[in-house]
Amino acid sequence: MNIDRVVAVLANTLYVIERKSIGVRKAFSYVCRVHGCGKTLLDREFLFELALRFVSSYYTLLYIVERGGRVKRYSHKVLARLFLYKWLLEEGERVDSRLRKSVERDLPGVGRVLTNIEEPWAMLSYPKWLFDKVINVMPVDEAIAMLNAMNRRVVWVRINTLRIDVDKALHELERNGIVYEVEKSIPFLIRVIRSKTPIRRIDLFKNGSIIIQDKASVLTVIALRPEPNMLIYDFAAAPGIKTSLIMQLTENRARVIAIDMSRKRLEAMKLLLQVYGVDVNRVDLVLGDSRTISLSRCSDAALVDAPCSSSGAVSKDPAVKIILRDSRIPKRMSEIQKRMLMNALRYSDRVTYATCSILPDEGEEVIEDVLKMGVEHKLMDAPIPVSRGYKAYSIWSKVRRTLPHIDNSEGFFIANLEK
Repeated sequence: MNIDRVVAVLANTLYVIERKSIGVRKAFSYVCRVHGCGKTLLDREFLFELALRFVSSYYTLLYIVERGGRVKRYSHKVLARLFLYKWLLEEGERVDSRLRKSVERDLPGVGRVLTNIEEPWAMLSYPKWLFDKVINVMPVDEAIAMLNAMNRRVVWVRINTLRIDVDKALHELERNGIVYEVEKSIPFLIRVIRSKTPIRRIDLFKNGSIIIQDKASVLTVIALRPEPNMLIYDFAAAPGIKTSLIMQLTENRARVIAIDMSRKRLEAMKLLLQVYGVDVNRVDLVLGDSRTISLSRCSDAALVDAPCSSSGAVSKDPAVKIILRDSRIPKRMSEIQKRMLMNALRYSDRVTYATCSILPDEGEEVIEDVLKMGVEHKLMDAPIPVSRGYKAYSIWSKVRRTLPHIDNSEGFFIANLEK
């Protein structure tokens, strides 16, 4: 391993994430285009996995630098070298002498701090404010278990029955050396246990026969209970994964009005739906702001998968941790969420509201505030096999949460409102 090259890639990836507030994959791809990431695909995939681990360790590394260093201002390269030093020690590998000397010169107390990280938020590598927020709504031990589970990616794959039969897809996955487990309550959903080849590189993925979609995301659409011949509004629909599942569950017989603010995302969504075998003649793509858009008729059901802090999606993209340095984000997002939900309630008797967030600001508190606004809708229990909401809130028994340490999924909040 060329330590200097790896340090440069990791440091530049972190710099891009901090400057542009984008995900690890986008930042890493940008760095590879500009600086190069190795001559082979294997080199690039190894570096990307290291980048994911490095970014996920961000707050732990800052904690170590602040308590074990003589540098007042850290550089991205200092963090990258510290990460490699720590990672090699944990893996039982030999630490290159130049790397060791460099780290111990900048951080003379590194050994002492590494063995004495007492703060749970630092051990788990999350913003302290987020950890404090979570322990306000669940016991500390459970909060630690949940946040720890979010540091590991669980890959779920949806078999797209618009393109392929479930049994045939399972056979093809086995033939590709993929070890999986079928989700008992959702026969078209599997959890990938081990894979010789990255899922994105197999033909089943490229031709739209299988789709990487988290269990929590799938359950959100199941909570909507879509049926053939229904008119369904999908607010904030792009990139179209949930829209395609609505069409899969209704065998291409629902009618969907898919709304999004981004023309570019809608154009990409149309192409994606075609790859997935969706009857695009039954999906109308509408450019508009879901907070204020006026619609000509009421729908049978509506999905509000609102933009959010993505605090529940850390396992998919640990760059979320860095973006959430700003503790004001959930509050800003909750105002958008409330406006979207209120507008959706104007046009449907049945609305499923969801956010990929573990924070009550974007879940229980949004629902409580909306219900106080005098809407005609009532909160109805979503018929999905996952946990209830946070018990600190009076509505906890009528809302649902996917808890990563229990449900092996991302952390979603899901609620159904009906007239």
